[in-house]
Amino acid sequence: MRKLLTLWSRAEAAVYIGIGFTLLLAALGALVQIWGQYFVPWFLHPSLQSFDALSILDQLLVVSMLGEILQMVKISLTQRRMFSEPFLVVGLISVVRRIIIITAESNRFIEQHETRFTLFMGELVVLGFLLVVLVFSIHKLRRQRLEEARRLRAERREHPDTPNLQDVLSGQG
Repeated sequence: MRKLLTLWSRAEAAVYIGIGFTLLLAALGALVQIWGQYFVPWFLHPSLQSFDALSILDQLLVVSMLGEILQMVKISLTQRRMFSEPFLVVGLISVVRRIIIITAESNRFIEQHETRFTLFMGELVVLGFLLVVLVFSIHKLRRQRLEEARRLRAERREHPDTPNLQDVLSGQG
């Protein structure tokens, strides 16, 4: 049974490492694409190229989301635990990304499609609510983690044999 669990742990680590490398390659590929599509042509012929800042920002936010997911994989590998905060950060980045896209494109839809503009405004309301919920959740998690660290430090002062925060997080304490 112990050998089976060891084999399972190694297989799980291999899967996470594969996911990590795939995410890393995707993020690096997206960055190379951004540079190749926008910056290199602009450096070679600045007068001929127009700069589409919205597309660059949109693609950079996708790279940022990939980076956060990569961080989650690294935490899963090193600490053998899942934490909610990186998931909330990815959600926050995707909400901000969508808000930026909608607000940038809204001028086009005001003149052309009034019903579509109304739908976009409804989506903005929902996204605004999600933004507030995600920021509040991240703040609450960070405050909870800080309070837990303070409580553990106080217990450690009173009882020197109390495990430290790293031991508790890694499951050793």
